[in-house]
Amino acid sequence: MTITAAENLTKVYVERELNKLEQLRACAAAKAEKMTQVQIAKLLGISQPEVHRTLRRINDFPAELERSPKEVILLQLAGRLSHAEMMDELKAWPYTFRTEAEPGNPETEYTWGTWDQVEDQFYAGRLSSADYFALVAHVHPASAA
Repeated sequence: MTITAAENLTKVYVERELNKLEQLRACAAAKAEKMTQVQIAKLLGISQPEVHRTLRRINDFPAELERSPKEVILLQLAGRLSHAEMMDELKAWPYTFRTEAEPGNPETEYTWGTWDQVEDQFYAGRLSSADYFALVAHVHPASAA
């Protein structure tokens, strides 16, 4: 079976995003083991300044190390989770939802929630309509009627 250009691009995107997560987690684990930035850089084949930026990102946004709905969807697309496992995990997820940002926040007017990740993956074509609407019916039963 021949893979289309769109399928190939999606596959590349999925693997790249999962690799970014793996690199973040590997750097966090290496830092916890007291490895130097130079040692980490050498083993990852990247520059020490890139390791520094990665460690700063981990420090500033520790939640990025946690599993997310986006990651669950990407794992299923990469063949590392079955469709049923993905749906079970997404249906059980303790979602947070977009709220207005704190007054005076110059960065953005909203604080994003985990449900936004599901919507983003749906609108990007990485989550099917059937799956998305099944999740909407489960998470927002009143709005699905």
